[in-house]
This record gives sequence, structure tokens and C-alpha cells, in this order.
Amino acid sequence: MTAARPPIIWIAGALAVPLLVAIGFLAGAEPQFGIVAALAIVYGFIVVTDLSLALNLMVVTVFSDTTPLAGSVVSVTKIVGLLLAVGWLVRVATREEDRRSTLFTEHPVASYLLVLLVVWIGTSALWAQDVALTFDRASVFVLAAMLYVIVYTAVRTRRNAMALVGTFVLGTAFTAGYGLVLRPAADQSAERLASTIADPNLLGAILVAGLVLGGASLIAARGHRLLQLGAVIAIALCLGAFVLTGSRGGVVGLGAALIAALFFAGRWRLHVVLGATVIVTLAIGYYATLAPQSFLERFAGATSGEVSQRDTRLTIWTVAWRMSMDHPINGVGIGNFPVRSVDYTIRPGTTYRTDRVIDDPAVPHNSYLGPLAETGLVGFGLLMSIFVFSIASGVRAVRLFARAGDRAMEALSRGLVIALIGTLSSAFFISAEADKFIWLMLAMGPAFLGVASRAPEPEAAPRARQGQPLPSSAAGRPWASPS
Repeated sequence: MTAARPPIIWIAGALAVPLLVAIGFLAGAEPQFGIVAALAIVYGFIVVTDLSLALNLMVVTVFSDTTPLAGSVVSVTKIVGLLLAVGWLVRVATREEDRRSTLFTEHPVASYLLVLLVVWIGTSALWAQDVALTFDRASVFVLAAMLYVIVYTAVRTRRNAMALVGTFVLGTAFTAGYGLVLRPAADQSAERLASTIADPNLLGAILVAGLVLGGASLIAARGHRLLQLGAVIAIALCLGAFVLTGSRGGVVGLGAALIAALFFAGRWRLHVVLGATVIVTLAIGYYATLAPQSFLERFAGATSGEVSQRDTRLTIWTVAWRMSMDHPINGVGIGNFPVRSVDYTIRPGTTYRTDRVIDDPAVPHNSYLGPLAETGLVGFGLLMSIFVFSIASGVRAVRLFARAGDRAMEALSRGLVIALIGTLSSAFFISAEADKFIWLMLAMGPAFLGVASRAPEPEAAPRARQGQPLPSSAAGRPWASPS
């Protein structure tokens, strides 16, 4: 393996020389493109040398993609994602250790299900009405599946896992703070907060994950005051931005996460009860005293008997259900809900908001009904199997870390499972089945399980079960423990 590395380095060096010359000419003609190209080369080098760091940098760019920091000429996220995928392929092809520990080798059944899902989605172009929409949507699923596989390879140690959770929490804090600082003018304060995500409902779902993982990080960083202070700030920012999204799906997701936390918090149940009490009190206080009238009307409309006349979602869900009943096995083709929905408005049953189906076709606004209507029972079943596998892997990781006495990783794994439950509950109100944030969290489940499985059983574990103190490397400084 050592003998194979020098040729790659020499080839990379030989290619770098003309590349740098080309970038020099490019920077002279168009400085912005030159800067992007130079940064791409630096990132490509990081991908080859440290895949975990490259993944964390990609997460940062994903959260800042729509800000002026990312530029407007090219999509930084797409460039970073492409380089990450290519770098992962190079590493797997040239490094035996990476090739032996991929998702395909350690979880073959789940890998085959993931591949089948992508193949089935692509195959749906055969019966789709609009093939261009199918290919466009299928490409998003391909990228999500690649991210799922890459995360498993990149997160090899507990340090990698902690860094990824910390980066995700930092990203949610950034997008929350960005939205809070750059809110609309005073006369537009009733507008719902969308921040860098550009969708208040999706932002609400992501902030639920930020709140939960921020709380888990606060527990896991015991003994590290600076990290705990950062977690507290992230929680405060996420909560402040969350209430401004006015997202009913976000509220449902937060409620589901708090309920799940009460049952799955383990030894930290008291902490969860106190934290949940504070969050619920602050949220209720805001909506009762400071929330704009439009927010109150949204929540009141959700419980009104005439909600079907005002809420677009119920009309769209009715159409999606009719579509799934008409094509139960294969669906209408991925991405084809907007172009086929008009065919299902004139059916038995009341549909009030047909304007959103006829004049302005919308997505299904449901991460479960949407795949059922577009990919049928086959695609829906494959997608749900990935969801279940990811959550089950997180639960198994919790048990292994608890058995090993690794409280920091146990807290983070519990937080991940709870965050997934909350976010996937919010996904019932949005079309986010291929969203990169959700797939990143899903990928953490098997990645954490891999870290827990590879970690040797420490000698300190029996003492931890008997209530004796752990060594400082495992208890006093959990974030600084060696991998």
C-alpha cells in the first residue's frame, strides 16, 4: 500500500503545475472564477488527505450556500460535493483500509437497498410523463445516496463523529443567527423567517435537529466550559429562530422530539425534562405575547373545522393519495407530481384549493405521500427501509457506547436518534425526502454504529457499571479523548 502512494503524488504534482498556470490566466481574466478554482484545488487536496475534515467543510458550505459569502456565479456546494465524491472514489480505489471499511462491505444489505432505491428512481423515467423532471429529481437522490456512503467512510473515529456533530450544530447556529440578524424591516416583521435555507418549514425542521443535537453536545462536552458555552449559544439562537419560522410542521417535529427524549434520554432524563420545560415555556410565552397575528392565524387554522378550505396541504395530500391509489406499485415517476396532479383534481371527494394544483402546481408537501405517489410502494418501501436502518443503527450505537462507558458518545448518539425522530416528524409537512441535511443526519446513524463497533471494549467499562469513576481520558475530558 505504501509503494502505491508515491506515483499518485507525482501524478497529482505533475497535473497541478499546468492547472495552477491555467488558474493564473483565469484569475487575470475573471478574478472570481480564479478564486473559486484556487479554493477548489485546496479543497481537493484536503479531500485526499483528510476526508473527515473535507466532509465538515462541506457541511459548512451547505449551510452558507445561499449567503453572499458563497458567491452568486457558481454553486459552491455543487463544486464541493463533486470534489468530495471524486476524492472518496480515489481513496477507496487506492487505499486498502478505506476499501475494507465502506458501507458496502460492512452493511451489504442496507447498501443493496440504497442502490435499489436509486436504480428504481432512475427507472421511473420509463413511465414518467416528463422525463426531464425525472432525471432532475433522480440526480438529487443520487447525490443524497453518495453523501450517505461517503459519511460512513469519513467518520471512522469518535473524534470524527464528535467533529461532525459539532459542525452540524455550528451550521444550525450560523443559519439561525444569520436569519435573526438579517430579518426583514420593521414593517415586514410578520414575514416568516427562512434564513439561508430559503424555506421556513424546512428551516423549522432543521432547527429542531439543531436544538436536540445542541443539547446533546452540551451534555457530551462536560468539563469543557468553552464548548458548553458554544452549545448554549447555539441552542439559544436555534430557539430564537425557530419561533420566528411560524412552522406548524416544526412545532410538530419539536413536540415529537421532546416526547421521544422523555423515553430515550436514559440517564439524562432529568436534564431533558428541565430543558424541555424551559423550551416549551419560552415558545408558549412568545406565541402568547409577541407573535404576529399571521402566526396565530396559521396555528388557529390548523385546528379549525374549515381547515380544508384554507389549507393548501390538505388538497395536495388528497391529490397525492388519489395518485398513489391509481399507480400503487410504480407511481407516476419521480418528480412528476406537479405535472400529473391536475389529472386527479376532478374525482369523488372535496378539494377546495385546486388553484394550487391547476394554476400553480406544487410539490406534495409530504416526504411520505410524495414518494408513495411518485415511486409507488416499491420506492416508498425502499426509502423507508433506509430511514428505519439509520434510526436502528443509532439505537444500536447508543447501546454499544453505554456498554463501553463512553458517556460523551452515548449522549451524542441518543441526541442523533431523537433529532432524527423530530426532523422526520416535521418531514410529514414538507417535501424533504431527498434533502441533504436530512440525509446527512441519516448517514450519521450507521457511521456512529461503525465507530461504536470498532472501538475496543475498555477496561474501565466494568468500573463504570459498578459506579466507580472512569479514567480522566474517558470521563474528565470526553471531547479530547484519543480515537
